[in-house]
Amino acid sequence: AGHQAISKELYEAAEIDGANTWQIFRRITVPQLRNTTFYVVITTSILALQLFDIVWILARPIAGGPNFATQTPVLTLYQEAFTNNRQGYASALAWVLFVIIFSFTLFQFRRQRSEVSAGGVS
Repeated sequence: AGHQAISKELYEAAEIDGANTWQIFRRITVPQLRNTTFYVVITTSILALQLFDIVWILARPIAGGPNFATQTPVLTLYQEAFTNNRQGYASALAWVLFVIIFSFTLFQFRRQRSEVSAGGVS
């Protein structure tokens, strides 16, 4: 969807100017997809950190799997709160998870903003 939003005139102008395929990709496609890429990276990262239901259903009866291969932050939080009956520790884990997600999002947002204000990467 993001690629379809890129104006065809940009590609035509680059071809007229003599740009090869790699230059068109690097100088037109990648910068134009920056906002879409930002959104996809943030939402996918947050969803990965919050993964619970699929792991919980597939890894039963041993949640976390062999050698904790399927252990996720939210699964750890759930086990601490309801299996080990340590709600305070689980609450602290939830806050740590929030801070990680928030700082990751803030880092990506500031990086995108600085690249836009600097005129992009050349």
